[in-house]
Amino acid sequence: MVITIRLSICNVFLIEGERPVLVDTGRPKDFPVIVKALRGHGVELNDLSLILHTHGHWDHCGSTAQLREHTSAHIAIHRADAPMMRQGHNGVLTPRNLTARVFKPIMDLSYPGTEPTHLIEGETDLAEYGVAAKALETPGHTSGSISVLTSDREIIIGDLLMGGFWGGRLLRGRPSYHYFAEDMGILKRSIRKVLDLAPTRIHTGHGGPLDPGRVVRFLGW
Repeated sequence: MVITIRLSICNVFLIEGERPVLVDTGRPKDFPVIVKALRGHGVELNDLSLILHTHGHWDHCGSTAQLREHTSAHIAIHRADAPMMRQGHNGVLTPRNLTARVFKPIMDLSYPGTEPTHLIEGETDLAEYGVAAKALETPGHTSGSISVLTSDREIIIGDLLMGGFWGGRLLRGRPSYHYFAEDMGILKRSIRKVLDLAPTRIHTGHGGPLDPGRVVRFLGW
């Protein structure tokens, strides 16, 4: 089961299982909110087996360094995005439109860097961490973007798409492209890969969740 923890501008996710897994960590200032939310679901930081990241940006890795001080959980990210996590930097943000160019100065922020303990490459079974799920390579937003598919076919896609506008604050269930994408052609192929998995629900890093049928209509496929 996927539990959404809504933060002020983004979402992080708790996957329940024999041991819980946290997907993404928000911004640096989100650390206390995440801890409080986890405890609200009966999870302490030391219960976590894995902290997994959909990609290496500031609003998805920001609290990781703080979290790892209080847990023995493994820290995982795709190999291609690992330099961002180590350096605490977004890398090159590629604006997709005028709105993105306006937002770029306030979103291109640093965060406390940390060394991952595990690098994702290819399809990765997460059963050893206590959840019935797998990590899949879905590049496009960044070269190291991944998605997480659970056994009941819910999927967490990070920033391949957003739900709504203004970081997902408005019209959360309406599919839209994220403001930034390294390669839109690759991103669209990753979205098709996600849809070919026949997910029951699509969880996004901002806004959402999204109905797969509505995503198909948005894309005109």
